[in-house]
Amino acid sequence: MFLICRGGLMRRREFLGAWGAGLALAATARGPLARGAAAAAGTVYADFDVVIAGGTTAAFAAAVAAAESGARTCLIEPTDWVGGQITSSAVPAIDEAWHTIKDKKTGESYKVFSIARDRVNMTPNFRAMLDATGNPGQGWVSNYCFEPKNFLDQHLLPLEKKLVESGKLVVFRDTVIKKVDAAGDRITAITAIRRTPRPGVAAGGYDLLPSKDLADWYSPEPSSRFDKEVIRFEAPAGRPVVFLDATEWGEVLVLADAPYLQGVETEDGGRVGDDRCGQSTVYDFVQRFAAEGADEPAGPEGVTGFGYDEFHGKAEAWNKIWTYRRIKSAKGGGPAAVGDLCLQNWGYSPKLQAGGNDYPFGYLFISKTDAEAQKADWKGGVDLAVMAEAERRALGWHHWFKQHAPEGIDPRQILLDGSVLGTSHGLAKLPYIRDTRRSIGVDGYVLKGSDLTGSVAKKTGRRFFDRVALGAYPMDVHPMSTCKMPAYITSAHDTLPFYIPFRALTNEKYGNLLVAGKTMAQSFLANAATRLHPIEWSTGTAAGVAAADMAKNRLTTRDELERIESLQALVRQKTPTEWTIDGKLYPGADVGVGE
Repeated sequence: MFLICRGGLMRRREFLGAWGAGLALAATARGPLARGAAAAAGTVYADFDVVIAGGTTAAFAAAVAAAESGARTCLIEPTDWVGGQITSSAVPAIDEAWHTIKDKKTGESYKVFSIARDRVNMTPNFRAMLDATGNPGQGWVSNYCFEPKNFLDQHLLPLEKKLVESGKLVVFRDTVIKKVDAAGDRITAITAIRRTPRPGVAAGGYDLLPSKDLADWYSPEPSSRFDKEVIRFEAPAGRPVVFLDATEWGEVLVLADAPYLQGVETEDGGRVGDDRCGQSTVYDFVQRFAAEGADEPAGPEGVTGFGYDEFHGKAEAWNKIWTYRRIKSAKGGGPAAVGDLCLQNWGYSPKLQAGGNDYPFGYLFISKTDAEAQKADWKGGVDLAVMAEAERRALGWHHWFKQHAPEGIDPRQILLDGSVLGTSHGLAKLPYIRDTRRSIGVDGYVLKGSDLTGSVAKKTGRRFFDRVALGAYPMDVHPMSTCKMPAYITSAHDTLPFYIPFRALTNEKYGNLLVAGKTMAQSFLANAATRLHPIEWSTGTAAGVAAADMAKNRLTTRDELERIESLQALVRQKTPTEWTIDGKLYPGADVGVGE
């Protein structure tokens, strides 16, 4: 028996288990299960207009935009921290365009970074949060390096609270996607598992590394660590519900049997490639420079390849890494000091076969064939062995780095501090990923890397007629050492200020499914430029506005595309869809209206 929620009222009805014979579902009210229950029971929600499968920066932005646009919205968040890479994946150093392109004919410099950072070209609510936050860490990789929990508490949660109190937003934390139902060209339901830590489980359930805990997250059965509840989000007959895949791992795409890309393609925008070759993943962590030294458990054995020649006796090199993503500076800048917090996200050097906590020795995602086989009992579609090794590498880098502290710093003062990231195991709640499963849009559309580039004279990338978001960042690839990237990937790729078309937010199979962030319909190379925080926020905002409009007006993605000017007008109320360069709009009547 399930409780069905419609308009705030509940009634009971029988419901057959969705993923296999023999899974008997008991009757329960919404909330944790009684201990010892044989299987999970839960609640059916049939009163949401927009259902967002989340976990990313784009997911939260989409939830905010959809709710603000009047849609009753739910966000399914796999951790207890909304915000994705800004918070739960621990990349709280905002990546903005930093590059300049030189015109080969005139030699003139085109400052892409200046255009990208112009306030008129940024999503206003995101920029306001960054302005209010600043750079308390004085990190040199970004103008905004900060503690993730501070950003969560001071900005994301107040924004969420306002929308929750308005009755337009509900966030389901610690909830993962288990199954997706579809009929014809529509998604009809998402079934999810919500876990609640049992009394005595430390750190809200973030005391075990994810590689050891993930299977429990996805199991509907209560465990020694978690009570469980099955939750089903339905689109009842006659209700125009829009679903949105803004997950880190592209889970809705797999579970809905939607067409998608994975890994690197043999050519930009193609369909053929290697689905076990992609960008390296990384487990971030925070080190505290403590006033008093303390002993820590020994680092993992057998983790090698950290040696950098420039470290030997050189304080400058060590301090360069310490201040790279420093999120708290005790002295307001300068070298490492007692009271500092250093967030470690340091790249691997294929040339030196050495490096930091980047893990280039295996792909996080299982193959498409294996993912298809796992659908019957979905567990996230990730390679737990790779995840475990990425965790070990992060812990190994922590111990190696602290042992190579320069003279005057006791290695025992450099301590792993998981409390800053909301864990007691010491690492981020989830790994930071740079690429994932990606949709294929309406009529087979895929945004290509070549759409983001061009001659300096053009000022911008391809000017799509259906543009709904902006982006600017180089195509930044962190390669794996276990596979060979095609030549078109390994050459340098600076981008012009570029556009994201609405078609990149769609899927060719389902008319009520949108995507945002890394799951957009895009090539591997395009994803390398769109995967950054401001672009995720921009695309999430556009997707949220579109989802609300589709639900309100009973539109499919194709319908929305046919009335694109109306959608663009709505999107522009929340995020720009045209670049402003030297005071001129691109595209404009005198520079071409679109392609």
